[in-house]
Parts: sequence; C-alpha cells; structure tokens
Amino acid sequence: MKKMGMVCVIVICLAMPSLPSPVMGYLETCLEFPAAAEHLREDLKDKEKLRLCVARLVSSPLRSVTTERVEEFKRKFGVSDEAMLVELMDIIREGSVKAGWTKHRPGDAKNTYVSVNAHLSQAILWLGFFSGADAEVKSLMMDIATDIAMDCEFRSLAVGSYMSRANVQETRDAVARFLADDMQMADGFYRRRVYHAVTWAYDKAEGDTQTREGIIAVLSAALVKEEDKNAFAEADKFLAERSKEYADSPQRKAALERMNKPPEKETP
Repeated sequence: MKKMGMVCVIVICLAMPSLPSPVMGYLETCLEFPAAAEHLREDLKDKEKLRLCVARLVSSPLRSVTTERVEEFKRKFGVSDEAMLVELMDIIREGSVKAGWTKHRPGDAKNTYVSVNAHLSQAILWLGFFSGADAEVKSLMMDIATDIAMDCEFRSLAVGSYMSRANVQETRDAVARFLADDMQMADGFYRRRVYHAVTWAYDKAEGDTQTREGIIAVLSAALVKEEDKNAFAEADKFLAERSKEYADSPQRKAALERMNKPPEKETP
C-alpha cells in the first residue's frame, strides 16, 4: 500500500473507531508510516481527535506496545503525558460506569462487556507508560488493586501500573500491601502478574539496598505460602537469582519440597 493510502487508512481509523482493528496494531500503524506524522501531529492537538486516537490505541493488540514505542509515539506526534493520562482516566471512569468492574464472560452483551471491559483492562495497563498527575492516578490504581470486590484481571493490572509510578517509600509500602494475605488474589495467574510487578520494582531499585532487602523479605514470606506451582516457580527463580541468602535458605528448601521441585542449578 502506498504511503498516501495508509494516511487515509489512519484518518478513517481516527474518525471511525468502531471499525475492526487491522492486523497491524494501531500503534504500529502510526509509527511505521512517516507520511502520517505531520497530519496526525496537527490532528492530535484537538481534544476530540486525541480521544478517538487513545480509544483506538487501547482497543488494538498489545503485542508491539513497549515503553520505547510509546515514547516514540509521544515524540513523533507531540503528545504530552498529561494529555494522554486525561483521556485514559476518562476511558476508565466511563467504562467502569457503563460496564462495572466485573470482567466480561462468554455470552455477555458485546457492547457492554466484551468491548468496554477489554478497553478498561488495556487503559489500566497503558497508564503505566506515562508520568504526571501522580497523586490522582496512583490513588485510582491503589483503589482498584486493593478492592477485593473487583475482578482480579483489573486488580492485577492496576498493581503493575501503580508500581511503575511509585517512589521509594511507596514501593516499600505497596509491595507489602500487594502481597498481604487479605488481598485475596485467588487465581495463580493473577498472582504471577503481581510477582512480575514486584520483580520489576526490585530491578528498578538498583543501588537502593534497603528497598531491595525489603522486597526480598516480603516476597520470600509470600512464597512460603504460595500454592500455585507456576507462580511459585517464576517468583522463586527470580529470588534465587538475586539473593544467595534466599537461594540457600531452609524455608526455600522446604517450599521446594512442598512443590516437589528440585532446586535449579546455578548457571556456570
């Protein structure tokens, strides 16, 4: 397809967000065809067109969404973090009012649950890519993450978005909160997401010994009680690679025996 033709496709997508998503994700489409940049840069100064764009982004496949690609999008089209956050927060608020916080199930009304709830999930995830308006965004993410009445899909994604924005003290407090027994994140799949977010927070705290030691202690205590083998295996590997004390500890040996999993051999 010629470049000018792709510009037309993108303009149509902005004007008609209800069209089916193309095979190429919308973020990829915007970034891979430079001829669109000048037109979209001007269009996205308009709040309504920016909202259509953000709605399109959160309804497209996530396979190519990385921090680097999102930064490239902001740079290429002159869109600020603050402007993106306003639209994402509006999508979350409006979607939650329309569909509630129960994840869609097969057979649910498509317009209410399948599309709206899918947008909610991805909008929560997208919040983690932007800085600014921290108090409001972090408060919403903490409220979602810790509300056991909400579906774990939303809660586990909110944990990741919160951790990506947390400062040192917030990280220390949040790790203990997110791994507390009363969080009731019953499904091991969603606990794996929480462990991944905690792992990311540990790696982000490079040079901060106190924060890293706190994360190791809280995560170690959580794994003693972990029942899901996959969730345990991933978090255990992470801890053993970063803490020799944990790797050689009696509590790890007991947990491995409980899971019937032999200790992983050290990489030469």
